[in-house]
Amino acid sequence: MKYIKSIVLGSVCALSLSSMAQAEESPLNGVKLGFGYDQGFGLTGQFGQFNGFIGNDGLAVDYMIVKEKIEAKIPLHWYIAGGAYIDWDDSDEDFGARVPVGIEANFAPGWDAYAQVIPKLEIIENFEFGLDAAIGVRYQF
Repeated sequence: MKYIKSIVLGSVCALSLSSMAQAEESPLNGVKLGFGYDQGFGLTGQFGQFNGFIGNDGLAVDYMIVKEKIEAKIPLHWYIAGGAYIDWDDSDEDFGARVPVGIEANFAPGWDAYAQVIPKLEIIENFEFGLDAAIGVRYQF
């Protein structure tokens, strides 16, 4: 499983670098970093169309499939993403696919908060369906 961690972490780095290079062309440009609770408490980041999270219980990387404004006058967006996760919080390591569905609110210049519900399908160790949630705050550079 340590080999899988290395592959996942390497993929996160490669994806973040490639998405930063495309950030100028993307409607989701900029780099956002902050704190949140997803795979335990940890660091969250958004790089172009990729969301990443690394916490004390695991790692998750998602690609934004849809992101739209709820209403033109309110800085509130809804989104759907797809990605993968790895949990290392218990005796075994779980790996699977996830589909976060959430809202993002810009509450101050450069700052946003998000909340999401995450249906997930564990693939390695056990084949089972689960449901998670996440919240966080990020600053855009």
